[in-house]
Amino acid sequence: MGSIADLLGDQLRAGLAQLVDPDSEAEGHGDAQASSSAAGESTSAQERAREAAMEAVLDEADLAPENARAELTLRGDLDMDDVSLFAVVARVEREAKVQLPDAQVEAWVSLGDLLDAVSQAACHD
Repeated sequence: MGSIADLLGDQLRAGLAQLVDPDSEAEGHGDAQASSSAAGESTSAQERAREAAMEAVLDEADLAPENARAELTLRGDLDMDDVSLFAVVARVEREAKVQLPDAQVEAWVSLGDLLDAVSQAACHD
């Protein structure tokens, strides 16, 4: 059985990408994707990592995509405990092929912190 994104199709993926990077409205146009430079590959790896993180958070926190905002606190607003947070981390590490040190994870306060750290980890891997 496929993931929820497979079941709902590309529409969910596009919506999540928009949540992760609101400036990506022009995506999907052929000219914007013509370059395959190292910087472009790094950016797409970052986008994929952020998308994987958002999907994991949406699943674990039972959060509707339209309610996701960077300033939401992980433990307060999203009611995530250590188990759910590390479930997100494990999923992101597996899907995005990044490593997130425990000390860094414990320092996260908001959804924005999580997404920024995942994006930065994807850039370095």
